[in-house]
Amino acid sequence: MLDLLSKKFIRNYADYQNIKVRGHYGVLTSIVSIFFNTLMAGFKIVLGFITGSSAVLADGFNNLSDVASNAASLVGFIMALKNPDKEHPFGHGRMEYLASLVISILILFVGFQTLWNSIWHVIDPTVVEFSFLTVLVLVLSILIKLWMGRFNLAVGKKIDSTTLMAASKDSISDVLATVTTLIAIVWSQYTFLPVDGLLGAVVSIIIIKTGLQIAKETLAALLGTAPDEELLTKLQHFVATYNRIIGTHDLMIHDYGPGRRYLTIHVEVDKNEEMMTIHDVIDRIERDIYTDFKIKATIHLDPVDLNDELTRKMKLVVIDILWEINPTYNVHDFRIRRSDREITLIFDVQIPADDITPHHDLMELIDGKINEADNRYKTLIQIDHSYT
Repeated sequence: MLDLLSKKFIRNYADYQNIKVRGHYGVLTSIVSIFFNTLMAGFKIVLGFITGSSAVLADGFNNLSDVASNAASLVGFIMALKNPDKEHPFGHGRMEYLASLVISILILFVGFQTLWNSIWHVIDPTVVEFSFLTVLVLVLSILIKLWMGRFNLAVGKKIDSTTLMAASKDSISDVLATVTTLIAIVWSQYTFLPVDGLLGAVVSIIIIKTGLQIAKETLAALLGTAPDEELLTKLQHFVATYNRIIGTHDLMIHDYGPGRRYLTIHVEVDKNEEMMTIHDVIDRIERDIYTDFKIKATIHLDPVDLNDELTRKMKLVVIDILWEINPTYNVHDFRIRRSDREITLIFDVQIPADDITPHHDLMELIDGKINEADNRYKTLIQIDHSYT
């Protein structure tokens, strides 16, 4: 089904990393989802009123919220397709994240609304009329939602879309909700307990849980998260394979929406290398990163002295001191500045992102331990937090 639709409606459908292509996939998937959710919502709401079942009504309104969610996704993908402009030079890719946030809000609204209705059905139970048509509609709904979950998941993986992944999770929660509704319809025929209201409440809680999970994941993306460990390892290994690159550090990835990522990284090279040669290497790495990872890279050059004995010796001293203070700390950009009056050790110390040690206190501690080892040196220390 996916291959058939994509070949018919999407030009260059196999180029999943292309921003325009992934946007068209999102639009197509949203339209398909709107069609099926509208169909299911209509049938369930009508049947819910006819049979007097709060569980069926809750399930129907859940599908109606899915229509609104799909519409938000559709708008998000269309807006994300807009080209960069003067006010938004990095494009509009984060509109997709905002669409996911709107989806989560709509899901939560419907979840709390149906929970309230279900509680009243527990307090004041109504007779639920059994209908084979209702059972048939719910079974078909389960099958359709299972297909929609797989459909959204398949497209979401192909184009790396958090919005479609959220839609897939919502479809799976809908399957659980509809199964619960089906149980309520059958069970209510054999008991005087308010099964319909109780299971309607269960459906509502499932809906609320899904909404909260999607909201949490979307807000994390909007706030900015550390890069994926696998991607980080690949990038570091990729850069390290180039000749004349000694080491890397201070890697940061800025995410402006799917397909719109920017990378900054520092690379260490021998200070005696010819500048134009190194510049050519850096340019080639930046181009290759975009070709292989579709990430625009900016690389900062850090020259290091590989032949100075004192530099090697004092760097090892500093590494031992940092290990003693905290094994997660590491040093980079280590160099020595000499003058007639003093020798200054200049280096950066990288600490974890969640380390709350005051920078001034940490610099004083490191400086004090260096003086304990050898009081001839002054220090110029920069504290960096890790962004990975």
